[in-house]
Amino acid sequence: MKKLLIIFVSAIALFILFNNVIMPLYVKHSDTVKVPKITGMNFIEAKKVIEDAGLEIKQGEVKYDESKQIGIILDQNPPSDETVKYGRRIYVTISGGEQLTDVPSLSGKSLRDAKFTLEQRGLKLGETVRKNSNEFPEDYVLSQVIQPGSKIKKNTSIDLILSDGPLIGDLKVPLLSGKTLEDAKKLITESKLKVGKITYQTNNNMPPGQIIDQYPKSDKSANENTTVDLFVSRKKAVVTQETEESETGLNTNQNPGRENENAKPSESTKDNTKTNPADTKTDKQTDKTQSGRKDDTPKSGTDNDTKKSNGSSNGK
Repeated sequence: MKKLLIIFVSAIALFILFNNVIMPLYVKHSDTVKVPKITGMNFIEAKKVIEDAGLEIKQGEVKYDESKQIGIILDQNPPSDETVKYGRRIYVTISGGEQLTDVPSLSGKSLRDAKFTLEQRGLKLGETVRKNSNEFPEDYVLSQVIQPGSKIKKNTSIDLILSDGPLIGDLKVPLLSGKTLEDAKKLITESKLKVGKITYQTNNNMPPGQIIDQYPKSDKSANENTTVDLFVSRKKAVVTQETEESETGLNTNQNPGRENENAKPSESTKDNTKTNPADTKTDKQTDKTQSGRKDDTPKSGTDNDTKKSNGSSNGK
């Protein structure tokens, strides 16, 4: 009797275990399920939804999208509402937020090279501060505000500290651009400096006599022997054909006598050049005629003398 009771209880227990545990597991793994929509959720929320549906989530590609927060699901595969088997892996593409870039090392680079390096990384040159230095020449980077290797967003500006060259003296070069030449000379003298080379450059955007540029630049350290070169504006001379003709006319009127004198010999020279061959030919003919006459004269004279002498002989 006891054996029958034990067998009966055991059979009921096995039935309950099979019906409530084993069968559901078997049916669950053999059945299918629709994939839930998880795009737009963050990764933690999406993971819970996928696992509750009997599926598995797997992180795939990371895309940078500045309009989406980091960790947001941008895409899923298989897509939502697709029927799949339980336990299927769901691959998701998540947002990496705005793309970051590494800050390059700029120390020791020229200002031009530093700017080019920043542009290659999608960064910008920010504000610059100058400091006297014996280590680097003028316009070379001494240091940078954001340290190299830092991760920052693109289009971020990087501020730099630039070398202003070695310290020359206790004086400072004044700002001269935009001032007149006379005011600039006066200001240089008042600053205990010397006026250097003055170069005139054509510039139609500034009044004549105004300072376009200077060297050394303003605020540079200097001493009493420092010379400041100036670049001064001047207008571009426009020469028209009428101006040239009028200038030519003025020159002609100013020296009429010389031009007439020069013109007359040239005309006479031309005339002489034309008439010389004829004159030469005529002269030759004249010479021939004269020579002929000379030859004839002695003959006629001789004949007459002979006649006279014959006459006188006959008379005697």
